[in-house]
Amino acid sequence: MKELENIHTDRYYTDLVMNAQLLEERVLGTNEDGETQMFYGFEDAVDEADYEGYTLEEYGEAYFYQEGKVYMASVYVENNEGVGINELEKEEIIQLIAELIVTHDDDEEWFYSENEWAKAFTNK
Repeated sequence: MKELENIHTDRYYTDLVMNAQLLEERVLGTNEDGETQMFYGFEDAVDEADYEGYTLEEYGEAYFYQEGKVYMASVYVENNEGVGINELEKEEIIQLIAELIVTHDDDEEWFYSENEWAKAFTNK
């Protein structure tokens, strides 16, 4: 993973939100018993975590595809502020694709038919 430096992080994040393809937003939550659960979609995560008795971590991750690259933005969930931007390497992108397929219970063939961007990284 390559951290992007010498950028205005929140502006870069805002540009990704406005112009890139959002792949996933996720943030971890913990309940009173110390159990953890991943929540998806920052807005939904806040409501779901509260309803299910989980406290969300302050920072989450948002993944974007833009112009042949995949980015991971670290986001302060409370005010949706980008605090770090990283460009993923090919191996990390392949791992992310596998996670997306499993997380969303997608059939691999269907996933690739719906996510054209992923084919370039996996030769599908």
